Amino acid sequence: MNTPPLMKREKVEHILRAAGVATGIDQFVLVGTAAIIAWRDVVPPELAMSRDIDLFAYDAPNAEQVSDLLDGVLGQASNFDASFGYYCDGVGSESALMPDDWMTRSIRFSTPSTNGVVAIVPEPNDIAISKLHAWRPKDIDWLRAAVGAAILDVDVMRSRLSAISDPRADKVILAERLDVLARPPIT
Repeated sequence: MNTPPLMKREKVEHILRAAGVATGIDQFVLVGTAAIIAWRDVVPPELAMSRDIDLFAYDAPNAEQVSDLLDGVLGQASNFDASFGYYCDGVGSESALMPDDWMTRSIRFSTPSTNGVVAIVPEPNDIAISKLHAWRPKDIDWLRAAVGAAILDVDVMRSRLSAISDPRADKVILAERLDVLARPPIT
């Protein structure tokens, strides 16, 4: 059985650098599984099992076009993906359901290897709320692993539910899912 590839900091830096070249934009928001890599030097492997990073152009007047360009040039099945084995998923800002004040807790991720391209990266508990909303098996596995590694805090996530105004958010269901995460996994 093949082990899924791990996203690593060097790959995130490479994709950010390539996204800047492809779009002429020097600031993106990094959401999804790979965002944890910007927050921690050491990431448990089960939190980094991904071939892609999710980026959107924050404040770009043509954000949807930028997303399409990222997908075409750096996306899955692109020449970039074929060459390197990882890719960029150009997403929209609506793809990440987070508390309205997420930006106040975000960090700016940039290294010499990103050539001036900056990723705004939401705090892990904010990203986790988006995964809580999606609740796909891979999201549940990621959430459980991150809670188990003390990277996420169920009580912190619960406290942030009140700061979500997105109409897609069913806060009762999100709270129930947090209850599930708070219980020890069945072994």
